[in-house]
Amino acid sequence: MRALFLSLLLVFSCTKYASFEKNAVGISLEPVSMEISHLNEIEWKVGPKKDELTQSITFIVDLPKLKTDDLHFLSDQKGIDSWLIRLIARQSSKDQDIGSMYVPFKPSYAGRGASIGSTSSVTLRLMYAAAFMSERFRQFKCPAFAHNKKVSSMKISGSNDDFSIQLTGGMNYNDKAQMVGLRPKDFNGGHSLVGDYYIEIAAYDSKKKIVLSNFKRLPMSVSIQSEEIISVEGCEGVHPELQ
Repeated sequence: MRALFLSLLLVFSCTKYASFEKNAVGISLEPVSMEISHLNEIEWKVGPKKDELTQSITFIVDLPKLKTDDLHFLSDQKGIDSWLIRLIARQSSKDQDIGSMYVPFKPSYAGRGASIGSTSSVTLRLMYAAAFMSERFRQFKCPAFAHNKKVSSMKISGSNDDFSIQLTGGMNYNDKAQMVGLRPKDFNGGHSLVGDYYIEIAAYDSKKKIVLSNFKRLPMSVSIQSEEIISVEGCEGVHPELQ
C-alpha cells in the first residue's frame, strides 16, 4: 500500500500543468505540454491469399493539462469548454487541412452531474480512402479504388518542447468539427499517406462555434516516409462490391 501511494504521489508531482500568465496582449496559457505517441500501423488482409496492405495509421495525442479551478475559469469566464484540434497534411510542399475535431473539458460519456475534467489524450486514425468510406468498404475482400499500398517507413518527428497558447477575441470557425469521444477520430488520407502530419490546437467554444485563441502547431509531427506496392493476387480488375 505504501509503495502504491508513493507511486501515485510521484505521478502527480511530475504532472506538468499549464497556468494563466498575463502579458502585454492579454492572457496566455503556459507552459503547455503535449506529445504524440504510440504510432501504429493497422494491417488489412485482402484477396484470396490474405495479402497484407495498410488500412490506416493510428497515433495518440496527449492533451494540455489544466487544474480544475483553471478549467472552471475558462468555461465560466471565457466561454471556453473544449480544445479544438485540426490535422494538417503536408504533401508535395503544400499544407492541407484534412479535418478537425473538438474535445470537451467535460466528456459526453462522463454522465450528468460529473465534475468538469480535462480529457488526457485522444486517438487519431489516418485512413486510406479505400477504408475510410465506410465499414462496408472495409469488409470488401478486394479493396475499393484499386488500393494496393502498404506503409513501409514512418516515424514521429520533432520534440515535445513546451509552448504557450494566447487567448484572443472570438473568431467564427466555419469548418465542421466533430466531437470526439472514446473512439478514435477518423481522417481521410486519400490514396497515398506519404507526407508529414501536424497537429494544431486552439481554445474553443463548442456551443457558439468560436475559436478563442491562436492556433498553435505542436513541435512534434508524424512522418510517413514511404509506401510499397503490393500485388494482391486475385483482385486484378475485380469490382470490390462483387466480392
